[in-house]
Amino acid sequence: MKRLLLLLSLTISIILTGCSNHVAGEGNESEGQSPLFEIPEQTKYKNNPQAPDDQDLKEVGNQVEDMDGRLALKAIKKMEKYIEVGPVQMAVKDVKVLNYSPSPDLVDYFHAYTHNETNFNYIKFTVAIKNTGDQKVNLAPVEVLKTNTGEKLGFKDDFYLEKLKGVYEPGETRVGQMGFVLEHDWKELESMRIETSDVLDEEGNVLVEGEKLKVDLQ
Repeated sequence: MKRLLLLLSLTISIILTGCSNHVAGEGNESEGQSPLFEIPEQTKYKNNPQAPDDQDLKEVGNQVEDMDGRLALKAIKKMEKYIEVGPVQMAVKDVKVLNYSPSPDLVDYFHAYTHNETNFNYIKFTVAIKNTGDQKVNLAPVEVLKTNTGEKLGFKDDFYLEKLKGVYEPGETRVGQMGFVLEHDWKELESMRIETSDVLDEEGNVLVEGEKLKVDLQ
């Protein structure tokens, strides 16, 4: 009887473990993805006119200040996740939540993005896009960004403006930063879902419909 009970217990444990692994591995949730392509190393920081250089902010509480204003790192998730949209391969890397107090000359600029333009929080990440096809394609890497807190942001809400949307030549790769102002409490931020645009040809015809990528931030 004891052997029978032990066998039943082990069987149930194996079944439950298998179900758990299946759920965790659905869709784009796998954290063990192999890189789809090599992201070009940014050996020199590309100064963005809208925000200070945050590359040295690596631990929560770190701060930096320059002529554009003051940044404080609130949260960070070191990661890389990949997605394929037809001939386009895309990576999302290293998510940060930053508190930003822009310099007085930039306050008016941020009035278009938030009513709290003198001090606000935003989410920022690196995006890399590669056109692996043999024809020009047009896409927006982030057409819509949704958070678990209910925020829904579009490509026009990205204030880094690093020309990641547009036409990609065959074989072309671009790397840049994207930043989106958060109006909800950043402490409740647990995940975000990125929806790409459709991939279009030169005439504006849809080659491939857009895809979704979920990123866990905890």
